[in-house]
Amino acid sequence: MSLTDARMVAAGTRLDADLCIVGAGAAGIALAREFIDTSLQVVLLESGGLQFARAPQQLYIGDNVGLPNHLTAHSRIRMLGGSTTRWTGQCRPLDALDFEARDWMPFSGWPFERAHLEPWYRRAQTVCNLGPESFKPVAWLNGVSALPLGGGELETVLYRFAHPADFGQAYRDDLEAAANLQVLLNANAIEIEPDADLRQVRAVAVRTLAGGAFTVRGRAVVLACGGIENARLLLASNRSAAAGLGNQHDLVGRFFMDHPYLFSGYLVPADPAHSEGLSVIRTFKRVGWEQRAHLGFALAEPILRRERLNGAACYFVRRFLAETVPEYFSAGGKSLSHLRQLLADPPLPDRQVGRHLLSLVRGYREVGITLARLGADLVRPKRCLALRIVLEPTPRPDSRVTLSDQRDALGMRRVRVDWRLEPGDRRGLDRLRHALRDAVRDQHLGSLVEDPTNDPNGWPASMTGGNHHMGTTRMHVDPTQGVVDPDCRVHGLANLYIAGSSVFPTAGYANPTLTIVALALRLADRLKSRLD
Repeated sequence: MSLTDARMVAAGTRLDADLCIVGAGAAGIALAREFIDTSLQVVLLESGGLQFARAPQQLYIGDNVGLPNHLTAHSRIRMLGGSTTRWTGQCRPLDALDFEARDWMPFSGWPFERAHLEPWYRRAQTVCNLGPESFKPVAWLNGVSALPLGGGELETVLYRFAHPADFGQAYRDDLEAAANLQVLLNANAIEIEPDADLRQVRAVAVRTLAGGAFTVRGRAVVLACGGIENARLLLASNRSAAAGLGNQHDLVGRFFMDHPYLFSGYLVPADPAHSEGLSVIRTFKRVGWEQRAHLGFALAEPILRRERLNGAACYFVRRFLAETVPEYFSAGGKSLSHLRQLLADPPLPDRQVGRHLLSLVRGYREVGITLARLGADLVRPKRCLALRIVLEPTPRPDSRVTLSDQRDALGMRRVRVDWRLEPGDRRGLDRLRHALRDAVRDQHLGSLVEDPTNDPNGWPASMTGGNHHMGTTRMHVDPTQGVVDPDCRVHGLANLYIAGSSVFPTAGYANPTLTIVALALRLADRLKSRLD
């Protein structure tokens, strides 16, 4: 078989397979590759094509009614490879504590320990093009300059960069050459059709933007279309189950999480060598092929346990000084930054352009200062080590994805995202800042210039979501507390599974992709046993 344009499939066709996978991003491609050259027939559905196109991307448009979160631009991408096509490749596994049920964090706890996932983490390193090297910082520090911030209240942690990061490019040839795998491009799953007694999936209804319609029947079906779209598709499949499939306990779409990221000032290092060392991301344009790893600094586990905190970590990024000051993170400055990104990548649709233009006008003073500083930096560059912080969010059932009354070009109801954070999550942020401030001072590492500016909700003005959409089909042994079981099978449906970060019960502070791939490989092993 090969890569096929679904617009060429005759209307009314029924395709039969052993396994149907919806979504060809990190989870879907990692899963599909595990079945290449097996006796099982696999259909992989991808909404987009081989190249980015505006029309499929517009199917992502929705409403933000909570904290700002990107739904279309710079976030989810509809094409082969999914969001890995815009991914910098930053990888880190979750920590052991992230899997524990912590009495100070409501709704925490995975149904297995971190050690259980370790074999699939090792395999995921290969799939993510990381190589076999360790995530232990000591393995990377030989003769390399690094800020000595670890020890005591801070723990030194390592992030690594995938190269190539784009799964669509890295694995296109594998997918195209597989005799037992059919990849259908421009194929949009619009409904999961269950049997009459709602015990298993009968078929996946597919439509194209050209007006075609057909179905795919699989002995097993896996949804791998992202932390928002997995929930959307279950909620939209409501002809037989009024609340949507898998939603008998009103859990689908709840517990939506993203990582809060913020810039919290900058460091002027006492030793200039630290501006080029392992503690710094020198530029995101060269990570993976030139810079393969960087250090971060996280609150040590004893501190988290003793003070009952959520996780928090930080690292340094070389950045123009103008991009670290309060004016840059004002409402007008944020809109300026957003519009600059859109100009650099014009195909990305954004229905909020008008709002951002109005914000520029209202914040003309801060925008003017920011433009002047950016212009000055182009003439005489002034770079600094910007401090970037990431927090672990507490799961909240009222942080959720629902469906609005608006419909997209395929007739599906659009999403409505209400992202919320616990006010108590700020404790981890404040504690990390305190520990970092003390470490820089006590070890005479330089001058730490902090940005104290907050938004009206009390969060740092620079805070934004990390585009890590998680939790909306959470994993739990109890169907009254989770959408999928420990094998990632939807409770109550014998052959419907979910891959991706929507199954995460908690988020940790680490980027989710490596864990997404590890869980996809684990699911593949489960499905092979079941389908063989």
